[in-house]
Amino acid sequence: MKNLGLFETLLFFCLLVSFRIVSVSCLNSDGLTLLSLLKHLDKVPKEVTLTWKTNASEATPCNWFGIICDDSRKVTSLNFTGSGVSGQLGPDIGQLTSLEILDMSSNNFSGIIPSSLGNCSSLVYIDFSENGFSGKIPDTLGSLKSLADLYLYTNFLSGELPKSLFQIPALNYLHVEHNNLTGLIPQNVGEAKELLDLRLFDNQFSGTIPESIGNCSKLEILYLHKNKLVGSLPESLNLLENLTDLFVANNSLRGTVQFGSTKCRKLVTLDLSYNQFEGSVPPELGNCSSLDALVIVKSNLSGKIPSSLGMLKNLTILNLSENRLSESIPPEIGDCTNLNTLKLNDNQLGGMIPSALGKLKKLESLELFENRFSGEIPIEVWKIQSLTQLLVYQNKLTGKLPVELTALKNLKIVTLFNNSFSGVIPPGLGLNSSLEIVDFIGNDLTGEIPPNLCHGKKLTVFNLGSNRLHGKIPSSVGQCKTLSRFILRENNISGLLPEFSHNHDLSFLDLNSNNFEGPIPRSLGSCRNLTTINLSRNKLTGHIPRELENLQNLSHLNLGFNLLNGSVPSKFSNWKDLTTLVLSGNRFSGVIPPDRRS
Repeated sequence: MKNLGLFETLLFFCLLVSFRIVSVSCLNSDGLTLLSLLKHLDKVPKEVTLTWKTNASEATPCNWFGIICDDSRKVTSLNFTGSGVSGQLGPDIGQLTSLEILDMSSNNFSGIIPSSLGNCSSLVYIDFSENGFSGKIPDTLGSLKSLADLYLYTNFLSGELPKSLFQIPALNYLHVEHNNLTGLIPQNVGEAKELLDLRLFDNQFSGTIPESIGNCSKLEILYLHKNKLVGSLPESLNLLENLTDLFVANNSLRGTVQFGSTKCRKLVTLDLSYNQFEGSVPPELGNCSSLDALVIVKSNLSGKIPSSLGMLKNLTILNLSENRLSESIPPEIGDCTNLNTLKLNDNQLGGMIPSALGKLKKLESLELFENRFSGEIPIEVWKIQSLTQLLVYQNKLTGKLPVELTALKNLKIVTLFNNSFSGVIPPGLGLNSSLEIVDFIGNDLTGEIPPNLCHGKKLTVFNLGSNRLHGKIPSSVGQCKTLSRFILRENNISGLLPEFSHNHDLSFLDLNSNNFEGPIPRSLGSCRNLTTINLSRNKLTGHIPRELENLQNLSHLNLGFNLLNGSVPSKFSNWKDLTTLVLSGNRFSGVIPPDRRS
């Protein structure tokens, strides 16, 4: 061997050793580092066992599972995404100095992110998302000057966000949402000139939104919602001409909203909900010509809805619910012809609903409830064929329900309760196969219940209580398998109660204060989900069916003031969940449990 060169000598030695025992001594340094990392892991996929351990005698790890090398056989990518790995990421990771991509996402890693990761100076991409990492984000990550993507979301990270992260010159994406991070958003956030996407939501950040955010001139997405931020919305946000999405909902922001410069033309989604702002909806939002969704719910806004919102031709969602907005709806809203959702409920809006809303031919959901609207709903609105939800309850609306209501074949939910609608319910209403919820309680409706009430077999809630309806309950009600709430209280409906043998989902039945007669149907006992039965103040006769003893979920039973007789089932007095039991005003015999009311 004395005539062999150094390389030949080493090769001979490696071959000799590999034939005698399995050894890792021939691996390059990156391979040895990877095997060292295995010591910290509790569980690895079988592919690791088959390649890392079995091929440990190879000169490089470049053929191992999850590994990519460059031409010099140095490890440039370590990818275990979604591999079911558990354990900790060892500090030896810092020795992989050629590493460019490190993807450990969607696993079960725990413990801290090692600070030695800052030694991997070639890193461009880090994804530790959807794991169980805890502790602080290492400040050393700020030394990764080539890092463009950093995804740490959905872990248990705590502490403050390091200022050093915003000194990474190449940083494009920083996602740390769904953690337990605290403290202030660093004031130097504006130093991240290449930042495109910043997601800090669902943490416990406090303090103000730094004014320097306006220096992130390339920023497209800014998610700050679900934190504890205070102060006002920085006016510097108006400088972000590339911004497409801005979410600051669920904080404690105050002050007037001064947003909507001519530079916000790329903005697509704006959500300022659940804050404590002052003043009105800024008219300048009309400049945001690309806006698709404008959502400002329960943010203490007052004043009128600006007519300039009618300039938003791309708007599909407008939700200004639960504020203190007043005056009328500007007719210019009808110019937002792409709207499919209009929610203005729970404000102080009044006047008449503008007929211009009838131009919203793509409108699916119209929610105007709990306001002060008066007059009739314009016939143009009743003709919007795309409507699936019409919620206008608790206003001062009047007029009759037009026949056009029956032509809305996509309508699923219609709630008109607590208004002053009059006249008859259009007979064809029940033919709408899409109807799921019909709630007209507390109006002045007359006539009979439409005979094809359950034609579509999808109805879950039917509430016509507190009107002046007469006639009988249509037999189709008993065939409605999906019905869960059936309310006809305080009308003039008469006749026999229908059979309920098919209403297995029925949980709430209130027919009190009508003119029903005859017996309580035995089939009611097959509705095992019933929690409330109120048949009081009718003319019902006969015995209480023993089948009602099957209703183990019953909490409210009111049969008072009828003409019922016979004995009362003994189980009624023993049911602990029965908080309301009213039997007075009948002709029962034997032991009668005393009335009790919840």
